[in-house]
Amino acid sequence: MVFLVLDHDQPNPLFRSPIGDSPKNILDIGTGQGNWAIDVADRYPSATVRGVDIFPPPMTWIPPNCIFEVDDVLREWTWREPFDFIHMRLMYGAFPPEGWQQLYKQAYDALEPGGWIEQMELDVRLYSDDGSLKKEHQLYGWGDMFIRCSERAGRSLRTHETMRNAIMEAGFVDVHEEEYKIPLGPWARDNVLKETGHLQYGHWNAALEGWAMWLLTHYGEPVPWTKEEVQVYLAKVRKELNNPHIHAYEPANRVWARKPTKEELEVKEANIKVETSP
Repeated sequence: MVFLVLDHDQPNPLFRSPIGDSPKNILDIGTGQGNWAIDVADRYPSATVRGVDIFPPPMTWIPPNCIFEVDDVLREWTWREPFDFIHMRLMYGAFPPEGWQQLYKQAYDALEPGGWIEQMELDVRLYSDDGSLKKEHQLYGWGDMFIRCSERAGRSLRTHETMRNAIMEAGFVDVHEEEYKIPLGPWARDNVLKETGHLQYGHWNAALEGWAMWLLTHYGEPVPWTKEEVQVYLAKVRKELNNPHIHAYEPANRVWARKPTKEELEVKEANIKVETSP
């Protein structure tokens, strides 16, 4: 919902990839609640939209062209039809580095030549442009602490920084990137950013304990925290979330890229043969 509000003025607020008006097969990896897959299925009734996650989404009604599946995307993919578009969003911390490398390769292999991949990820660190987020605030060190915890867990939270190069290394071309600033709380003067910040505040307030409890009780610093210590810490964080004088925001990055066409692949193969010939 946050990105729909931010991109309300775009012709297509759901994604940037130019997939045309009549895609046939679309895959949403890490579909979560399933909202994106449902919206895309409504927008493209000619397409079959598959949303896959390790847990089923809590949906009671879905369009007839939308299918939800429970699966581990690091296992062998068994979908027979190639995809026109593969989408991922808010997957940071989902896989170790070798898992991401494998996933991008699987996505590349599963796409039609000329098909698109797109990924949107948040930076878990918070910033302010006016100095209102200060070093003594809990929110100031929030992101860096969780990045260190996640690295000890082997699941980096810096996917927003690594996805562009990883997508390129998998063989994708025509790579684009867009950056966002997402306010945390309704402090912005701009009405769109104010609404976005209100939504993001709601996300944070609801998800804080889920984000923090496992990482801090397993990989907290200097030693794993107790549940009580986490609760005390989160109470301080919530107090700062309600402080209208802290003008914090989260950066986010969107990357979209294309699998080369058959003609481009043929030219590449021909060039490789020329370079390797004796």
